Amino acid sequence: MNQSAKITILGAGAIGCTMAARLKLAGCTSVSIIARGENYQVLSEQGIYLQDLTGEHHIIPDRVVSHASALEPQDVIFIATKSDALIHVYEDIQSILHEQTLVIPLINGIPFWYFYQNTTQDQIKPIKCLDADQRLIQHFPLSHLIGAVVFITATLKSHGRVESKNPYLLILGEPSHQVTPRITALQNIFTDSGIEVRISETIRDQIWTKVIANLSSNPMSVITGATLKDIYSHPYLQSITREITREVRQVAASYGARVSIDPDTFLKLGSEMGDTRTSMWYDYQKKQPLELKGIADAVIELAEHYDCPMPMTRHICDLTQYLSEQSRKI
Repeated sequence: MNQSAKITILGAGAIGCTMAARLKLAGCTSVSIIARGENYQVLSEQGIYLQDLTGEHHIIPDRVVSHASALEPQDVIFIATKSDALIHVYEDIQSILHEQTLVIPLINGIPFWYFYQNTTQDQIKPIKCLDADQRLIQHFPLSHLIGAVVFITATLKSHGRVESKNPYLLILGEPSHQVTPRITALQNIFTDSGIEVRISETIRDQIWTKVIANLSSNPMSVITGATLKDIYSHPYLQSITREITREVRQVAASYGARVSIDPDTFLKLGSEMGDTRTSMWYDYQKKQPLELKGIADAVIELAEHYDCPMPMTRHICDLTQYLSEQSRKI
C-alpha cells in the first residue's frame, strides 16, 4: 500500500480535516472526505485550511461527498467521528468495503471492540454502555478493523479551518496484538505526512494511556475552564488530576494493561501541552453532548467488574454531566 491507495475519511471535524490535509501533503492521490450539511458545502467549495507547526496550508481533497455510496470501494477508511456516532455510520461504509479494506476508528476512550481478538462475534464480551444491544459487535466489519490511538490536538476554528500547535502522533495496532503485513502497509502511506505513526503490539496498553490522558483532563476542563497546563500543574487542580490518574491506572492494571508512563511524568507531559483546551471543553461551550461514554462510563463499568473504587473519577464525571445537562437546558 502506498500513496496511490484509495483513502476515505468519514467525518470532517478537527481530526478528520487534519488527517486529510496531511495525507494530501504526503502525496496521496485519492483522499476523499464524507461530510454532511454545511460542512459538506464549505469543504466542496473551499477545501481545508490547516495551520500547524509546519506552516499554513490550503488543501483540496480529491473528493468531498455527503454519502459513502457516492464512492467506489476504498482501501482505507478512517472514521473520525465521536464514538457515539459509530452506531450510525457502520451501515454507511458497507458499500465501500472490499475484501482487503482497512477500517480505522479514530475515537477517544475505551473502544466497543476492546474484547475482540479475531474471535467470532458471539464470543466477544460487550461493554454495555457502549454497545447495549450488541449491534456494533454483531454488524461492524471487525475483520477489517485496525485499532488506533490518536495524539493529535487540533481545533476546528470554523468549517474546514483547523489549527494545531503540537506534533502529531498516531499509534496503530492489530486487535490480535500481532504485527501484520497489512498494518505495516498502512504505516507506509503516512511517509512524509508529518504524522508520526508507530505500530504497537499491545494496542490496548496504548489505549489505556490515552484514556488516562482524556479522563484526567477532559471532565476537569469542563468544570474549571482550565487549559491543560493548569489542569496538570496548578496546585489547586493537580492533586485531583493525580488521583484520577491513579484510579484509572488501577483499572488498567486489573485488565493486564501496562501503562509505561509513571504519574509524575504524566503530569509533567500534560502541563507541557501549554494553554491548550480540550475537545470536550469546546463541545461544552457549543452546548453539544459530551463524549463521556467511552472516556468515563466505560472505564467505570470495567472498574466495577473488579471492584475497583473510583470515587474521585466518579465525582468529577458526575459534576461534568450535570453541568452539561444544565447548559443544554438554557
